[in-house]
Amino acid sequence: MEYTMYQPTVLGNAAESIKQMREDRIRRKSEEAAAGLGECAKIFEKIGEKPIEEMEGIAYCLSADEKNLLVPYIFSQMRAAHEGKADPAVVEDHVNKYVRILTNSQDKMPDDVVMEIYKGCQENFKSQALKPLYETLEKDDAFCNSLRRQCGQDAKELMRQFAAGTIAEHFNKLATAKTGQNGNYAAALEMVGVVKDTALYNECMVYFIVICNAEEYRRFKEEELYDMAKDFDEPMMKKLLINMVKNLDTVQLRKYSSLVELFEPITGAKGSDKYNKIMEELAPQYQSRYAVWLNQFLITKMLGKSTVADFWLSYASKISVSVHQCGSLLLDFGKFTVIEVVDENTAYFYEMNYFKENVAPNIIDFETESELNQYLAGNTDLAGNNWRRVHMGDWQYSVRDYISRYSQ
Repeated sequence: MEYTMYQPTVLGNAAESIKQMREDRIRRKSEEAAAGLGECAKIFEKIGEKPIEEMEGIAYCLSADEKNLLVPYIFSQMRAAHEGKADPAVVEDHVNKYVRILTNSQDKMPDDVVMEIYKGCQENFKSQALKPLYETLEKDDAFCNSLRRQCGQDAKELMRQFAAGTIAEHFNKLATAKTGQNGNYAAALEMVGVVKDTALYNECMVYFIVICNAEEYRRFKEEELYDMAKDFDEPMMKKLLINMVKNLDTVQLRKYSSLVELFEPITGAKGSDKYNKIMEELAPQYQSRYAVWLNQFLITKMLGKSTVADFWLSYASKISVSVHQCGSLLLDFGKFTVIEVVDENTAYFYEMNYFKENVAPNIIDFETESELNQYLAGNTDLAGNNWRRVHMGDWQYSVRDYISRYSQ
């Protein structure tokens, strides 16, 4: 007689279903707490209104899961205070009470909750309302031991740095030391325990890019530097500009030409009082670097990535570039001016005196390149030193020859 083993698939499926329902319920509650909503949020709000002396007793009444849900709720209140949706003084008072509950000795915090607190501290590291949290956690050995295991740093020291408001500088020193080993500051930040894309991570990156050297700049992609700098205030933007032109030569700066778009509102137009005032803070060699960098930016901005752009970029250190309101480039070589009509893929060359007397005054009001091209083709003298060249065939060779002959 053969026997087959009973497979309790129905019971197993039911158990799995119940487990999934429980996990979904916990997740929903956590999401509600993180948003400051739901039943738990109402309970926590009422707890915050109680005297601080009652927190120890309340801690014994809350389950471990409820205490864990208190973590995202605390940081939801921090965000509300930061966004002006809650009174910062009230939030600080409530946080002070919640801390007493979280660090009550009857329950050990799970490692994932420890990390959630740690990430929340990094996201809200500028808030003084969290100072009671930092000070209490520093004394909580179980919390500090868990955090040390997970991030590899002296957790008590981290909490002291958070409380003192010096955590960004502290991590910057740690990461800079590590950068010497692996050559990547962003990766080093994560190695020393800074969570990527938190407010603290962004602050450390900001602090670094306004003081780093040429080798360290070259590790960044253009879009990475742009994204980090785009929200800088004016003083930070000035520091970045000055540091970059002091540490990178014109060839290296070309890689980051898009950043000039961020500097233009700070410097103003070339030749303006604002521009000249900022340039006065730089030695002549660095003023020249920025002028070349500005040329590179304008050429790239108007011509994009193209053979025409590459051609004119090779002359960026020898010319002064401006943009006509219709979108054409004006390239001043000193003895002659080139008008690059972008949409028509055509360049016009004019001896400087002829340009100043007969061309410049008559093209001021043109709003489209089509109008400009029509005027230049039909109403200007294109003989002698004046010339028109469509970008076809071996145009680079003939244009280079023109530049060589008439630049003397």
